[in-house]
Amino acid sequence: MSDQPVEECKCEKGAPKWVVTFGDMMSLLLTFFVLLLSFSTTEVVKYKRMAGSIKEAFGVAQTSPDHTTPAGEEITIQQIEIPKTMAQMATVRAKAARHARKQPKVEMNSGADWFRIQIDGDALFDTGQITIKPEAAAILDGVAPLINDFDGVVKVEGHTDTDRGVRTRFDSGSAEGNYELAGLRAIVVMDYFFKNHNVDRNKMVPVAMGEFKPRGTNLSEDGKARNRRVEFEFVAGSKAEIQDTQGSFVDPD
Repeated sequence: MSDQPVEECKCEKGAPKWVVTFGDMMSLLLTFFVLLLSFSTTEVVKYKRMAGSIKEAFGVAQTSPDHTTPAGEEITIQQIEIPKTMAQMATVRAKAARHARKQPKVEMNSGADWFRIQIDGDALFDTGQITIKPEAAAILDGVAPLINDFDGVVKVEGHTDTDRGVRTRFDSGSAEGNYELAGLRAIVVMDYFFKNHNVDRNKMVPVAMGEFKPRGTNLSEDGKARNRRVEFEFVAGSKAEIQDTQGSFVDPD
C-alpha cells in the first residue's frame, strides 16, 4: 500500500454548468407552451388588436381597425334600447283583453310582441253594406282608446266571405268585389275613429284582405259569419316597418 497522500478533487462550488443550460431550456419550453395556449383561446378581435400593437412597435404604418371593441366602462354605461311600443304592449294588451271579455262579438289573440282584435262583421255592418250600425258604437268606442294609447301603427283589416260583395263597378260576390268591400269597411272604421275619437290617421293602415284569409269554411253559414270580420293588428315595432304595407291589397296567391 502506497503511503502517498490522496489528492483532493478540485471541483467548482455550486451546480454544474449544464444544469443552468438545462433550466434555461425548460423555461423557454414552458413559455412556448403557455404562448400556444394563449393563442388557442384568443378571440379574433383581441388577436387583431395585438397584431396591430406589434406592427406599431416595429414601425409598420398604422391602419384603421375593421372592428372596434368598446371598453368595459363603455359597455357598463350603454343601455339596451327597448322599443317604446314593446314597453307599451303589456298595458294595451291587458286593456284589449278586458274589452274582449265584455263584448261577445269581440275576440283577441296575442303573442310576445303582438296582439290582434277580431270583431264579427255582422256586429258592425249589415250584409253587403259599408255603413256602421248604430249599436256597433259600443264595440268601436272600446277599441279607439287602445289605438290612442299605442305609439305604433295599427293595421285595420277588412275580411269577407266568398259571396258577399258591395254592388259597385265590380260584380257582386266576385273576388274584386270582396276586395273592395273589405277595403271600404276598413276605411269606414278608420274614419269613425278619426271623427269620433280624434285618432291620428297616420297611426292606422287600411288593408283589404277580401276572402283570402278565412277563419272558417265558406261551405256553411256559420263559417261564412266567422269570415266576415274586421281585425286590428297591434305589433311592437317602428312605424317605418309597418307603414310599408299602407294601402296594400293581399295577393290571393
